[in-house]
Amino acid sequence: MRETIINRNGGSKYKLLLPLLNRTAASDSLRIRYLEQWRFLLLPWLMLIAGVQARGGELVSIATFNVENYLLESSGGRRIKSPASRRMVWDSLFELNADVVFLQELGSEQALLNIRTNLHARGIDYPQAVFSETPASPIHLGMLSKLPVSTVRHHTTNVFVLYGRAFRSSRAFMELDIQLPKRTSLKVFAAHFKSKRPVHYADQWDLRTREAKMLRQLVEFRMEKHPEQLLAVLGDFNDDPSSETLKFLKGATGKWKLMDARPVEGRPGFQTEARVSSGKRQSVWTHFFDDDDLFSRVDFILMNRNLSRIYRPDMSYVLDHPKWGEASDHRPVLATFELP
Repeated sequence: MRETIINRNGGSKYKLLLPLLNRTAASDSLRIRYLEQWRFLLLPWLMLIAGVQARGGELVSIATFNVENYLLESSGGRRIKSPASRRMVWDSLFELNADVVFLQELGSEQALLNIRTNLHARGIDYPQAVFSETPASPIHLGMLSKLPVSTVRHHTTNVFVLYGRAFRSSRAFMELDIQLPKRTSLKVFAAHFKSKRPVHYADQWDLRTREAKMLRQLVEFRMEKHPEQLLAVLGDFNDDPSSETLKFLKGATGKWKLMDARPVEGRPGFQTEARVSSGKRQSVWTHFFDDDDLFSRVDFILMNRNLSRIYRPDMSYVLDHPKWGEASDHRPVLATFELP
């Protein structure tokens, strides 16, 4: 046998063992048979090496996770989240290890810091933390980031008119500019729309679709002003992919239309590319509604055209944690992008 070593950029080495063929002793048919046998063994390695060499960009991941009533003190009829449930949230976020993670249903800024502190104890540091408080609401939005954040806007005063009255969105919209490697930035809008639970003062469908339209106006304004930017809209939209809420939010066809990342369930290090290529018959649900015994997809990461060009579906997933239900009634969604 002869050992052949293939170097990648002078770094790690791939060792392949090849048969040493004696041309004078082996017949042509024997050589062909040897080559046929080794071709199937070598092909996966060669494809791997080619893929590593072809992909040289830096990877950045963003995630969204509704942590279901992460309250350290009871408020607005919502109970304190149990220590066991909080630990499962930390486990899920530790396994995700996203560069930037957006959280919904935080009870307070202390709740956000509680998550950050416990992730730090496990070896994951998020130096950037942003909390977006909604007046008169027991639950709020938050963000943790390993990357620098240059701009933060909290949209808490935007109103829409319904039934001749002015309404504010159920929760504030969060808008951030995140500084990426290679001197680029990513603008992210995060939201948590009105749930499907009935309320006495308005129809929940009307409220949710108006929130989507209002957020869409903000997104379009930013895209028209900076058409070259990378932009994502994410969060818990409390509606399904074919709903009017999502249609309004994604927009009509054209250059400003947002695309759905739609990752399938998986875990870090698990290649989902084969399942992605097999079509939509995949497990992609993100929420379990106990009252109706219903699994659905209500958590989304939407991308503008610029961002979709660098999306890596094979490295994106809905986290398939074995104890997901102990952490939340939602599963976290992660999308990975490869910077050119």
